[in-house]
Amino acid sequence: MTEEAARLLALERHVRGFWDGHIVEAATWEHGPILERIPRFSTYRVLPKRAGEAWVYVTVGCSLFDPAPGGTEFFVMSPLPDEAHSETLAMVGHYHSFEAHRLDVGSVIHIGRPLTRGSRMDHLLVSLPYPYGPDLEWSPPKAGEARFLWLLPIHQSEAEFIESEMLDEFESLMDARSVNILDLNRDPIV
Repeated sequence: MTEEAARLLALERHVRGFWDGHIVEAATWEHGPILERIPRFSTYRVLPKRAGEAWVYVTVGCSLFDPAPGGTEFFVMSPLPDEAHSETLAMVGHYHSFEAHRLDVGSVIHIGRPLTRGSRMDHLLVSLPYPYGPDLEWSPPKAGEARFLWLLPIHQSEAEFIESEMLDEFESLMDARSVNILDLNRDPIV
């Protein structure tokens, strides 16, 4: 087994281990340029155990082509399954694969369309994985110590607020207003 294959397997084990007891299935977007840029890119869909819990879509493979130590993987949460989330992760992974577009905590991405049908949010905030904590955030050494970051859907006005103010201010507002992060049609907070 090559070092790359072993690392991919360890990344997948990290995802499956973190969501132990959940069904975790492949949901990779194979259209467009993602596989040309990141040949071993894949996406997994984590099914909720109970109604009202999040469906999670998570990348495996982005970190292999990231020059930063460990590299970065991404995930998005949703109240419903939707193939659009796999497409979004492929788009973000492709964008992130270029040195000029490296993403980190606090980065904001305009995705050029609503996140899903019926949503008014068309931006993503790259955030710490607050809903899951450091056990998901940092993969083990065998997985290259990749960092898993959350792509939080936000409105254009919120993206503008983050750019003009500070990320901490936005996060404080989110907490103070107890925003339902799974509501893909929530009202903007600013």
